[in-house]
Order: sequence, then structure tokens, then C-alpha cells
Amino acid sequence: MKPLTRRLRRGDAHGERGAAAVEFAIVSSLFFMLVFGIIDFGFGFYTWNGTTHAAREGARKAAVTPNVGEIEARVREASSFLDQSRLDVSVTCSSGGAAFGSSCAWQEGDYVRVTVDYDYPYITPLPSFVGLGPVMELHSVSETRFEGA
Repeated sequence: MKPLTRRLRRGDAHGERGAAAVEFAIVSSLFFMLVFGIIDFGFGFYTWNGTTHAAREGARKAAVTPNVGEIEARVREASSFLDQSRLDVSVTCSSGGAAFGSSCAWQEGDYVRVTVDYDYPYITPLPSFVGLGPVMELHSVSETRFEGA
């Protein structure tokens, strides 16, 4: 009985040759997709945090100056690590509780809104594979009261 058992075991082991390599290929591909997805979304979160900071800095500048060019320059300076061609900055204000618009008198007590939009291109193609598209659209808004120049 012993020789038959040895022969069956040897045959089973011979039939599983390469199984570990196949299992490793399946598991490692899933593992690397997960790791690179985490890295990609980490960079995306870092970028979103930068756009939020830039909008805040623009609002701080808008509290003391009505010059839209200076406000936009401050936003771009605060987000200098980003691709400036993908960055869109808009400054609007509101007088006396009216809706925000581009034309405003810039009187003390008016509210100023600084909006920063940025299209973050993913580093890996993984988000496109799962249906998220090629870019993450980031949107940050900060409001402040105009204190006068």
C-alpha cells in the first residue's frame, strides 16, 4: 500500500507545478493596482488641499484690495506647484445681499468669493479603467468680507 500512496502524492505534486507562479501573478496584479490607486488618489488629495489653500489665500488678499489681478496673482503664487494651464481662478463679489456677480462696487462690507477650479490628471490609467475618467475636477471656494483698501 505504501508504494501506491507515494506514487499518487508524487503525481499530485507534479500536476501542480507552476501553480504558485499563477497565484502570485493574480494576487500581485490586484495588489499593485490597489497600491497605485492609493498613490494616485493621495496625490489628488494633495492637489485638492493645494487648491483650497490657494482659494483661502486669494480671499485673504480680497479682504484688503479690490484689484482682481492682484487677487488672482496671489492665488497663482499660492498654487505655484500646480500646472497653471489647468488652473482657473474667478473672483466675484456681492453687494447688499445680492447674488454674486462680476460687477460690484467693492464697498466696505461687500462679500467677495474666490473660486479655484483645477483639472487634476491622474498619474495612472487605473481611474479610467473603473469609469472615473481621465481627470479629477477639483473645485474650491473661499469667501470673505471686503474691509476696504
